[in-house]
Formats: sequence, C-alpha cells, structure tokens
Amino acid sequence: RQSSFTLNTSRGAKMLERALLVAALAACCSAVPFQGKGKGPHSLKMTKLDRTPRQELRMMAAKDPKLAERLASTLDKHYSMVGVPHGTGIHNFMDAQYYVDIGLGTPAQSFKVVPDTGSSNLWVPSSKCKFTEIPCDLHSKYWAKQSSTYVANGTDFAIQYGTGACSGFLSTDTLTFGGVGIKSQTFAEVTHEPGIAFIAAKFDGILGLAFDSIAVDHVAPPFDNMVAQSLVDEPVFSFYINRHEGEGELVLGGTNPAHYQGPLTWVPLTNQTYWEFALDSVAVGGVPVSCGGGMGCHAIADSGTSLLAGPKEAIETINQKIGAVGIAEAQCKAVVDQYVDEFIDEIVNKKTPKDICTQLQLCPGKQCILCKTLVRQVIDVVAANETRDEIHENLYKACAQIPSPGGEAAVDCDALPSLPNVDFVIAGKQFTLAPEQYILKMSQQGADVCLSGFMAIDLPPALGPFWILGDVFMGAYYTAFDWGKKRVGFAPSVDSPPAPRGPHSTHKRLTPGSPGCRRP
Repeated sequence: RQSSFTLNTSRGAKMLERALLVAALAACCSAVPFQGKGKGPHSLKMTKLDRTPRQELRMMAAKDPKLAERLASTLDKHYSMVGVPHGTGIHNFMDAQYYVDIGLGTPAQSFKVVPDTGSSNLWVPSSKCKFTEIPCDLHSKYWAKQSSTYVANGTDFAIQYGTGACSGFLSTDTLTFGGVGIKSQTFAEVTHEPGIAFIAAKFDGILGLAFDSIAVDHVAPPFDNMVAQSLVDEPVFSFYINRHEGEGELVLGGTNPAHYQGPLTWVPLTNQTYWEFALDSVAVGGVPVSCGGGMGCHAIADSGTSLLAGPKEAIETINQKIGAVGIAEAQCKAVVDQYVDEFIDEIVNKKTPKDICTQLQLCPGKQCILCKTLVRQVIDVVAANETRDEIHENLYKACAQIPSPGGEAAVDCDALPSLPNVDFVIAGKQFTLAPEQYILKMSQQGADVCLSGFMAIDLPPALGPFWILGDVFMGAYYTAFDWGKKRVGFAPSVDSPPAPRGPHSTHKRLTPGSPGCRRP
C-alpha cells in the first residue's frame, strides 16, 4: 500500500533569489489513503516555499532596514544586515526551499521540516525554549507531556552549521513520516537556534537523510529506522523537483518512473557520510573550469539547498562566462546610471554627500550609504579633472569591488538564449544544464529578475575541490538515493527544459490508476 503527505509552502511575494523546485502531482497513487503499516513505496507530495530564509531576510531589509539591522546585530554577529553569513561551512539552511509535514508523538504533533540529504539528525523546536529564543517562539514546538509514546532521553545535543550551532537535548517518540509510524525515533528538542536565519525560515526543523556516520550522538536517522522496522521493501528514496509548477515528490522506498526519462545512471558513493561521489569534470560551453587534468572532484547531492555551489575560482569563472555580476554590484551600477549627472552637478555646487543624497531622496533609506560612498568617489575624480565618461567608468570600477552577500550574482534576462550550457561529467556520463535550468528567474516589483544558480563556497583545502549539487541540479535530474547499495542515481526529469537544439520534454501527471512508484 502507499500513502502520501504534503510538503506545504508559505504563500507570499516572489523570492529575491531564485525559484526552484518541484511539481504538482498526486503521484504514486497518492489518492489511495494509507491503510495500516504498508511497505511502500510511500509518496510525499512537495510544494516549494515562496522564499528561502535568505530571501525572507532580504525582504525584511527592504521593508525596514533598521529592523533588519537591529535583528542582525542583536541576534548574531556573524550576519550582515541581510542575514548572510560571513563564513559558510559545508551546510547551512539560508537557501533551504522545501519542507515536508511530519508528526511527532501520540497523538501526532505537526511540524514542517526540510528533508535534507546533507545532514543526519532530526530536530524540532522544544517547548522548553526560553522566552528569549525568538526563533522558537515563531515556530511549532514539541510538547513531551502531550504524547503518550514519549520516552525521555536527556542527552545533550548540538549540531554545527555554517551559520552557527543548534543545541538542546534528545528525546524519543513515534515519528509519522510519509504516512507511516516509525517507532522509537530519537530526535533533538532544540532549545537554542542561532542567527536570524531561523527567524525568517518558514520551516520548523530539519529531517536528516544522510548516513548515521555523521549523526550527532550516533542517533539513527529516520530512514535507517524505516529500513530496520521493515517499513519499506527497498532501502531507496528519491526526489522529483519540478521548477515550473512549484510542487514535487519525495518517494520513500523506491522511485517513480513517471517523473524521469530513461534509466537512472547509478554512481557509487566514495564516502558514506554525506551522499558523496566522484565528479569527473565541470565545463562551460565545452571549456573545462574544474576537476580537470584527471584530478577529479568530490560532490554531494544535497536536497537542503536550492543552489549549486562549488569552489570560488570555478564559480567566478562560470559566472563570468554567463555574464553574471554580483547583486550588490548590479544595484550599485544602477544608482550610477541614474544619478551620476546629478552627483557631478551638485558637487560643483559645493554640496556635501549627505545633502546631495537627501536631495535625491536616497537618504534616509537602504541606498543611503551607497549613495554617500559614490558621491565621495565622485568628489575625488572631479578633483582630478576627469571627464564625465571617465567618472562614469571609474564609478563602475568602484561598484565592481563591492562584495555580493553570499556570492549572489545577477544575469541579463534578455541574454538567456545566447548563454552557454554548463556540463557536469559524473561516472563518465555528461549531465548538461541549459541556461533555463541554471538561471533562476523571478518577478521583482513587476519586472523580471534573473539570478545565477551558482554560488561559491569556501571549504578547508584538505577537502579538495568540492561541489554541492543542490536543487538547481536536482531540478533538472531526478535523483535517487540507494541506501542499501550505497549509490546515487540520476536521470533527466520529465519536465526539464531542453538544452538548446535538444528535444523538449513533456510533463506528465500521475492520476489514480496510472502506473505507480517502482523500486529500482
């Protein structure tokens, strides 16, 4: 028998970074209600969040810069005003975009959690959070006294992310996941959530789907317990991410062939911690940018982030090849284009940066600091008797030096048809991302905005060249995780937009009575 549950989404304005994941389906016979334990496959319908935490924070900053600045300085010194960490580790949830509904306890208490193949623990906010813990107050909390199946544990728990540490203690209870009850699942009741990332998050916690070797306190991950308790026939789970319709599917216990084309390409794992495998090469427009020379790279398939991240040098090369510029740089150049003549004229009239920016109605406001910085730059170049064109060019150069929060980069939407493909070679097979797949297009204030789906990460040199294939990649390629055979599989998703000059795929929707999920 099969069962389903829904990954809900928060509704609201379009995100400022990109729109990524998953398609509307009643897949795998999800119309058939759960009727007992069943061994699956179990189909979970997923729906995309309207905004990631990073995007939510950016919207907060746009609406009320002073509020965002206060939150940033008060709650976490590691964050800038828009909530972007200065130092990012292998995993954080600033860009998490999808969650599933689960239940804990008897009767079940509902939570929204990110199904994350990049970590191994399940945690949710605890009712024992202090009243000063704002993230806890904004999310659902677990109440042990309300569950008849609760078993106390009490072991201290702490897990480190790139944005800080979550801490609390362990408890044990029944977990309802995909419509089935997992008995004696140990999880963390979190009493401290760091930073403003979790204030902005529309999900309550994290459900880790990586291996027990990296689980904090050696806690068995939920899928491990599903296998041990014979709740699935095959130890496989898989993700279908539809970037175009906003919903998708997580299958526990197999795959759903209605959502991918052709056979899965299976790749053996090189490390049973994350879902890590060898990446042969990365190329843009046929020109290698990473992992070349026979050296190769390491990569993980990560459902917990909406981006595709890689070594800084390689990402900078990719973004240069596709004409992407930093978000902050693009905003700066827009101010230059609009106001440079006014800057020059008012400087000639001996006005101060504050007076000029106030007159242009940029102060007070989120562009006040940028305006005053540019005016000071203009004062310097005017003193050097440069022409207006030279001043404009020098200001552009100054804009190019502004770091973009989180490495985000904007692309000219009109240039999409002329952009190159980006190719990943895995296990000798080429997986191509067309511009329509790696560029994230959204609407902002009535205009189209296009953002690069690539982001740089800084990791310890000992790890070597390391890539995180998040939802940008998993949206184009159906991804299966074979826990039993320790391998990961990829196949083109049915709704993936075609590469230039390639055949177009047709999205298919499962209906009751259509072919259901299958095991590999």
